[in-house]
Formats: sequence, structure tokens, C-alpha cells
Amino acid sequence: MGILDRIRRGRGDGTPPPWRYPLERTQDRQYANGYAGDLYVWDIDKTYLATDMHSLGAVLRIPLERGIDKQNIAGTEILLRALRRGAATGGSFRSNPLYFVSASPPQLRAVLERKMVLDGVEFDGITFKDQLALMRLRRVHKLTAQVGYKLAALLLNRRELPWTVRETLFGDDSESDAFIYAVYADIVAGRLRGERLVRTLRRNHVDIEDSAYIDELSADLPAAELVHRVYINLETRTPPARFEGYGPRLVPCYDSFQMALHLVQDRKIAAQAALDVGRALLDRPERQPLGLLRSAFDLVERGVLSLATLRELWPDLHRRHLLPTWVALSDEAGPPLLSLSDPPGFLTPAELLAPE
Repeated sequence: MGILDRIRRGRGDGTPPPWRYPLERTQDRQYANGYAGDLYVWDIDKTYLATDMHSLGAVLRIPLERGIDKQNIAGTEILLRALRRGAATGGSFRSNPLYFVSASPPQLRAVLERKMVLDGVEFDGITFKDQLALMRLRRVHKLTAQVGYKLAALLLNRRELPWTVRETLFGDDSESDAFIYAVYADIVAGRLRGERLVRTLRRNHVDIEDSAYIDELSADLPAAELVHRVYINLETRTPPARFEGYGPRLVPCYDSFQMALHLVQDRKIAAQAALDVGRALLDRPERQPLGLLRSAFDLVERGVLSLATLRELWPDLHRRHLLPTWVALSDEAGPPLLSLSDPPGFLTPAELLAPE
């Protein structure tokens, strides 16, 4: 008897109702028939805002903070506004869909919404983790466990979206965002469903009730390659090589300037936005133009950013005094660029997947 059979066997008469992850969601956007385009999903903690999520005490202190006290990851508010507008310049206007997934409790909604107003960030939906409900249900261990919660949030959102929008996902390396987004991409593509999905989740320490719920949410979805890109903010400075198993669709970034450069190359934001992000980083006392140069060439050396993209931005980077004045760009070709096309097969690394 497989693991799913054992789970379903316990759902007969007289048993408690199936587990539903306690969360609170909003969906404020109405989509026209046939709507297609880009959609962006951001984690909030350690990706947009510098939130301490490393201990139970820190998690419980979050609701006591005010919106004005929340500190951004440098440059992220500029990126969010730029993604909303898209890459078009001039008089054209876009309002790309933007969603947030937060591990903070719903009691913090007013604080976070106030922060977003201060930053000029518009969004279409947000999901909160209902931590008080978890405590009432005696699931205290889930307060700092994120895989089951975030997969549930992503899948619940996906079920309400047109099956024509492609998602770009933003997370960080302080928890398990790379794994979560990879599993989500493979679920949506139809590569990871049913028994193997549950065994993969269990292999990666997701408890049995969360695994069964994720299986239920994914069982009747269509299948298509709808995750375009994953960006991981290296908040804990994880070496980028640790993410090589995820393939070229996952881009680890040391700062928001690296994200901005790659998004310009992907034609998702205007070049001006990357310059504005660079200026925001230099407004921090710990950053210098040489640091921005290192960020740019780190991506080039990893084969993630082309010299052609950097050459396109080079005059404006100098004009805005974002780079050291003594640095010139060589005409050499540089390392080969990693393929940007969607590769076949799993985004989830083989060592994290359960055997077939």
C-alpha cells in the first residue's frame, strides 16, 4: 500500500476532516478572458523586507512592528514598481500582476499594507500564514516550517489565475524557497504529481498532512510550463554554486542590483530601473561603486549576464557615477551565456526528488 493510500484510508466516517493549511488570502484582480502576460510573486520576509524569521521569539515579535519601522532589502521597492510597469518606455502603461506570500500573521496586514503605500508598491493579492490558528490547533512546529505553507499558498493562487500567465518567483536562501519554487514549477508543469510528489515532500521533511494537502491541491490542475524564472536573494550568502542543480531558470543574486541587471536582460524592466536600483544601493553607507562593479561581473563570470547587456548599460552607469571612473569595458566576448530557454525535465534537483 502506497503512502497516498494510507493517507486516504484514514479519511472514512468518524475521522477528522482533511487538513487545510490555515492561511488568509486576498485576490483583488479580475482577469479578462484570454489574459496573457507576466505575473510576479514575491516572498516578503528576507526578499522584500529585512524581517527576522530565525526564531520563534522573532516571529512572535513581528506583529508589534509598525509599517514605518519595516526596513527594505535595498532597492527592492524600486524593482517592485518597475516590474509592475514592465519594460516599455515612453507613454505606454502596463500594470503587471503582482502578488505577495508572507510568513507573517494576518494581524500584520495593516502594517504591511501601510509599508507598501509608503513605498509606492501596488499589488493584486497577498497571503498570510495564520499563526494563531496553528497554535490553537497545536501545530506549533509549523510556525517556522515554510514548505507546506508556501506550496499551499502558491497552488491556491495558481488555481484562480488564467492558465495563460507565466510566473516569475522571488525568494531567498534563508529557508527553502529554491526547493519550494522548483517543486511548484514541476507540479504546474505536470512532472511531479501524486505518489511521487508526496514521497518527495516527505523525503524533504514535510509532514504527512501538509504533503496530502499539496497533493490534493495539485491533483486536478492542467499541465503547462508556466514558471518562467526564479530569483533567489542570497541573504545568508550561500555560494551560488549550491544552486547549480536547479538549472539556468533559477538565478541566485547577492543583491537587488544583480536582479535588476538580469531582469533588464530578460526584457522585464526598463534599463532606467536598474540604474535607480544601483543608486539606491550606493545610498547605503556600506556600498561603494566598486561593489556594484563586482556584482555585475559576478553575473558575467557565472555566465548569467551577457557582456552585451552590460555594454548597453555602461555609458549610463558611468554617467550616474555608479561605477569607478577608472574602469573601462573590454571588447572581449567573455564567458558563454547560460541557455535562457526552458530546459526539459525537472527544475527540482535529482537528489531532492523521490525515486520513481
